[in-house]
Amino acid sequence: MQAIRQIYEDAPPTIPIPAALQRKRVEVILLVPEEASPSLSRLKALLAAMPDVGEDADFARQHDYGRGDMAWDS
Repeated sequence: MQAIRQIYEDAPPTIPIPAALQRKRVEVILLVPEEASPSLSRLKALLAAMPDVGEDADFARQHDYGRGDMAWDS
């Protein structure tokens, strides 16, 4: 079996096949890849472009003091 993989960025109106495969029984599978999720670098660039508002302390995580003293059930 011969496999051919060709990715077109801009699909032509007709897709050529090699002469050796013409006039033969072939199976054609067309897969359209979904748009990839934004890359991490693009996400970082987006976050870096956000305006600087407030103080860092405004967004700080509160201290976790737990539930107090631990007591075992008797």
